[in-house]
Parts: sequence; C-alpha cells; structure tokens
Amino acid sequence: MVKPLVPHPFRALCATLMVSGAALLGTAQTAEAEELTVYSAMAKGHFAELMEAFQALEPDLQINQLIDSNGPIMARLLAEQENPRADIIFGASVPGLVMLEERGMLEQYAPAGLDQIKDRFRDNRSDPPHWVGTDAWASAICFNEAEGERLGVEAPTSWEDLLRPEYAGMITMPNPNSSATGLLAIVGWAEIFGEEGAWDYMDALHENVTQYVHSGSKPCRMAASGEAVIGISYPAPGVKAINDGVPLSVIIPAEGVGSEVEGVAIIAGARNPDAARRLADFATSFEAHQIHNSYYALVGREGVTNDVPNYPAGEEEALVDVDFYWVAENRDRILEEWQERYGRKDEPR
Repeated sequence: MVKPLVPHPFRALCATLMVSGAALLGTAQTAEAEELTVYSAMAKGHFAELMEAFQALEPDLQINQLIDSNGPIMARLLAEQENPRADIIFGASVPGLVMLEERGMLEQYAPAGLDQIKDRFRDNRSDPPHWVGTDAWASAICFNEAEGERLGVEAPTSWEDLLRPEYAGMITMPNPNSSATGLLAIVGWAEIFGEEGAWDYMDALHENVTQYVHSGSKPCRMAASGEAVIGISYPAPGVKAINDGVPLSVIIPAEGVGSEVEGVAIIAGARNPDAARRLADFATSFEAHQIHNSYYALVGREGVTNDVPNYPAGEEEALVDVDFYWVAENRDRILEEWQERYGRKDEPR
C-alpha cells in the first residue's frame, strides 16, 4: 500500500513513496503497525541501499519515503512547520538543517555511537546535538591534461593559479544559485581569503571563466570531454573519468577547500519519534558509514575508510573549517550578490 503525500503548494515534488519490506512482499499491514516517514535529499541509489539495510533490522516497520533535491525538501518542511509530516530528515545539507534548527524545527538527540563521529561532522553548539553529519564532499579542480598539452598550459596547483592570464576562457564553474557545489567553493574562498578577499578573487576569476553551469558535476565532465580545460567541481566525477581512461587530473588546491556535509536530524513534534531515533542510531552506525563510504570518500565516523583508485590524496586534511551557521545566515545575500556580479555568463537553461 502506497500512501501519497500532499504535494507542496508551491512546487511539484519528484517524490518516491515506498512502504516497508513486509508490504512490498505482500504481507498485510495492520492498523497498529509502527510507521516512519523519512524525507531525504540524498542520491537515490545511496538512500535506497541505506534503507534496505535499515529495513532488514526493522522488518515490521512501515517506512514512507520522500526523496527530492535539497531546495524542495527544505521548502516542504517549512510549509509543514505547523503540522510536521516527516519524522526525520536523512540526507540533507547541513546549512539547510541549521536553518531548520534556528526555527526550532529539530529535536536534540545523541544517536548511539556519537562519540565516534568526527567533530566537523556534528552540531557542536548543542548537547545533545540537533544534527549529525554522515558524509561530505569537497571542492576540487579538474584539468584536462591532453587539452593542456595542446594549448601549452600546465595544470594549476592552487586557487590563485586559476587567475593566470593563460587560462582565459578555459574555466567553467557551477552557478551557486543552482548548485551546492558552487556555493561550497565560495564558502571555502571566504574562509581562505576573508569575505572581501573572496569577492576580489571571484572578480578576477570571472575574467577567465567562460561559463557558469547549472550542475555541480558538469564542469568536471566538461573538462573530461574536452569542452573545457579546467572545471571547478568536486572529485568524484573526475575520479570516475580517470578510472574510465580519460587523461584528467583532479587537484586539491594548496590553499584548502570548502566542503558540503550531509546530515541526519529528527523533526521536532515527530509523530513517530521512537522509530526516528532508531533510524538516527542506524545513520551514525559503522554499517551505515560503510555504505556512505562506498559513495563518498569523506564520511563522519572515525575508522571507516575505503580507498578509491586515483582519488586525490590529502582531501580531508585540506578541508577548511566551515561555519555552517554563518552560511545559513548569509546564503541568500551572497547568492543575490553573486548573480548580480557574474550571472551574465550563465549557461542558458
């Protein structure tokens, strides 16, 4: 039995609703069956693998799932603030979770194994925390070695290198209004150079950028295909291209990199808080982090590592400290100013 959720009044949601494994096997659910409603902005394959593992531990639990991108998920949660329908968010950006926290929409909870979670992956302002991070990805530079050799330019090693005049017209970057990957690059520059220094840096970078695209992975894919020489992106699409035989380099810039963290949080006023806490416990478990680590090199739990061939070394050490509360507070202002300054080079939608 599938229970459709009422669509968000302002935006159609691409949602997937699923019931428990027992229901999928045709077993009748009783009126007393325990339920859990989960909202997620996680990649569908990643989320499905996690839910399969959790359902194996909770075969009698009816799980209703709604999956969409981060913006629509946050919009829906805000629209439902007075009458929450979700019990838990499993896989959403931490700046979005901070926004909900500051509106009093998250329950404080210390999941089992919290002492094994790295400091940068948890809410350190509250005890117990309002949210706990599970995985992360960082900024990186993708460089097409064959195109670089043809054009007589060397691979950059730092953010400052991207300002060289010989890179004019060779760089693509995600528009941060469309892509969290674009925003995390800007947040990293603000930490490295200071906010005013970051704007100065982006003014200079803009001269070398040929286009701002609407996908976080696309700049790296464009570099891999030869449509661009350099793409500001994140490592995963570049590593995949290298492992597919493309002459590409994935570079962690010397100054450091910003990062985006996904996390889990229980909704205040959840209808099924006990089940939500059990899922939060699972989300921070060693088993769940092994699954996280099959999708992301950076995960929240200590001692979970999975070496990916050709993944750039030193990514975690290069992470700059990101103040997610500052990001949540200043996000709209930064995006508006960014669009005003640089939007004329946007990729057509």
